[in-house]
Amino acid sequence: MSETTWVDPVSMEYHMKQWAETKQSTKVFAKLFNSEINSSNFVIDIGAGGGASTFYIAQSFPKVSIRGIELSPELVSIANKSKQNSSINNLTFEVGDWFSLDSNLRGVDGVISLQTISWIEELHKPMEQIFTKIKPKWIGLSGLFYDGDITCRTEVYEHTKNRKVFYNTYSLKELGRIVNEYGYEISMVEPFFIDIDIQKSENIDIMGTYTRMLCGEDEPKRIQISGPLLLNWYFVKITKKA
Repeated sequence: MSETTWVDPVSMEYHMKQWAETKQSTKVFAKLFNSEINSSNFVIDIGAGGGASTFYIAQSFPKVSIRGIELSPELVSIANKSKQNSSINNLTFEVGDWFSLDSNLRGVDGVISLQTISWIEELHKPMEQIFTKIKPKWIGLSGLFYDGDITCRTEVYEHTKNRKVFYNTYSLKELGRIVNEYGYEISMVEPFFIDIDIQKSENIDIMGTYTRMLCGEDEPKRIQISGPLLLNWYFVKITKKA
């Protein structure tokens, strides 16, 4: 079984599609963190993927210097080539490993990471890297979380692709304990329910997100599902304690 990779043909189609049509979650993220990003001079996006979401953030906040960091050289190359088609000048992309960040990263006001934290091996070490190597004023995450004291480390084996990927759902209480170790606190937790329908793919042998309506006591809401997994999407803001 191959290790996690995001440069197979299906994944590449996913990355490129975002350049043509910004994801709803990226738009909501930009609105939720408008104040934090606007008041920053330098923001880093860790796990930038093919760069489309980072580009949207940079385009939305032209006075803020944005740097996208991504482990895959192939995706960084795609991000840089895609960026060349625009006149944007506050955005750069570079190769970097979240588990071994550059210790020279200084002067960073904020760190963002969209839909990455749940797709890497674990939670503690990458967060520790941010707190010890970057020491930002604030952090904005989107990922799969649970409000109870339970973490699910989920390894997904896509047999048709012969690869393993992670879809981890982390306990918000455990995240709170981790950030407190380093003088930070969770200052916002916001569940995300998408406001558009996504059709289920005819190919049930690959992980692909689709929506179903969740009916209960409150207003009906759309839940997102990928393959056999329910996606518990949250936006989380972490800030340095005063």
